[in-house]
Amino acid sequence: MRESLNELVSENSRYWANTLVRRIGSKVPPVAARRPRNALLVHLDGVPKALLDEAIVTGRMPFVSRLVRSGAYHLENAFWGAPTSTPFFQAGLLYGLRHPNLPGYSWYDRTLGRKVQMNTPADAMAIDARLRGHGRTSLLDDGGHTYFSLFHAGARNRMCMSTLSSFKLMTRSFAYEVQGLGAARTKDAWAFLRSLGMESWQALREVRQWARGLNDWRHEQGFLLSRILLQRLGWSFAYTKSLVDMVRGVPLIYLVYGNYDEVAHRRGPRSKLALEELHRVDASLAELFAVARAAPAPYDVILLSDHGHVDSLPLELRQGRRLEALLFEGEVPPLKDDVRRGLLDGRQPPPPEPPAREPFTPVVVEAGNFAHVYLSGRPAPLEARELLALHPEVLARATNNPDIGMVAMRRGAEAVVVMGGGVYGPEDLDRAPLTTEYSRRAVADFLQGLPRMATAGDLVLFGEAVQQGGTVGFAWEFGSHGGLTRVESDSLVMWPASGPVDLSGLSHCARLHERLAEAYLDTGAPRALH
Repeated sequence: MRESLNELVSENSRYWANTLVRRIGSKVPPVAARRPRNALLVHLDGVPKALLDEAIVTGRMPFVSRLVRSGAYHLENAFWGAPTSTPFFQAGLLYGLRHPNLPGYSWYDRTLGRKVQMNTPADAMAIDARLRGHGRTSLLDDGGHTYFSLFHAGARNRMCMSTLSSFKLMTRSFAYEVQGLGAARTKDAWAFLRSLGMESWQALREVRQWARGLNDWRHEQGFLLSRILLQRLGWSFAYTKSLVDMVRGVPLIYLVYGNYDEVAHRRGPRSKLALEELHRVDASLAELFAVARAAPAPYDVILLSDHGHVDSLPLELRQGRRLEALLFEGEVPPLKDDVRRGLLDGRQPPPPEPPAREPFTPVVVEAGNFAHVYLSGRPAPLEARELLALHPEVLARATNNPDIGMVAMRRGAEAVVVMGGGVYGPEDLDRAPLTTEYSRRAVADFLQGLPRMATAGDLVLFGEAVQQGGTVGFAWEFGSHGGLTRVESDSLVMWPASGPVDLSGLSHCARLHERLAEAYLDTGAPRALH
């Protein structure tokens, strides 16, 4: 028998939530914005569906398990498209864009003439402005709030990556951002500081042990700061503000839990630290849910993830060199005849003497277990015939390296991938030698989108699947995403069975936007996907 949503909150939790709601409500006024229904979207960054299933079975996430086992919530796999990266997903979720021209978390932007990264606030702001376009609406328009998203997307508050670039904006919004924090605190100051101190000390010890074991400290200082500032202080702030927002009646709240993703990159998706984050967020979800039911206008709580994580085996550890050196230095192996013929596809071969190259230093962006290679300073990407004429040695090194599983590029107006000595388009993948680790659906989706993704590299490389649940990574990290494996494309969505929207059978993050907009965004105007 299905339990009601209110029955899922224990008597003690109900008492705690009602007390907190009264306290916040006495200190902070309600917001003016109103919609037919309110929603809290909790984004579990990087959590694959299979891992959540395991956490439910093993008891690592007891509250989420209760939501699902009670029948009050549906939990399903979801496919959001490729690449399997957060910027791509958030562009689809917030703006409804099917082809946002976002090839990963970092890339070389041909228009700007430099590398951009989504954890650089100025870059996030520039890309957010592109996505916004001319009058394009988002889920957060008309009073929504966001915490830790990459894009502002019209939110009423300023707690996202793209607004951190403006000190003036942050200063102006400071009073609004901290409103209600004191009334919503769930620990006294001394208990919070003591807990933070203990966790910081444990994090320092763990970082020292890990770095000494690998004899590599390159990312450990940043990871330590992330664990203290983002994963503990940042999440505590965002979680507390979400409690305040629900009492105030903010119509839509988009809360990103990035702790698991951060730890998975540095320690691996199934490391002890990463799995501990699932248990930690489960307790937070239980409290958020209790307040969502006790708020003056109850909230529909929806859980979703943007991608999964696979174990990443760094190329540098396996071959002793970075990807750039492997592509541009050393002996050049022969380019296989089948590859050459497949890339030409019946067209005339390239001229025997290629034209002089424009003055451009190639750029290799190691984006996890995939990489973008930029070989030209032209505003448009090179296609296969031009690559054969101008950079045959790079093609030969990439397609012959055993740790590079796939090499994707444009071929005329379409895109193809080189693997196993053959060339395959989206319609040819049934006969392609894909290992069971790769998702044919994700590979096909990526190839269909690559011709419309001008910011992607002239070559896009994907690390070989060398073990179950693991691929070669080009960046120095031990958990990766953005690639095309089954685990990375295995996302999830979880929603109340009694809610106003059915989120089953979704095939793209733009479809998720469309369904959520119909249920929770009342603009009074017809919506169109782009």
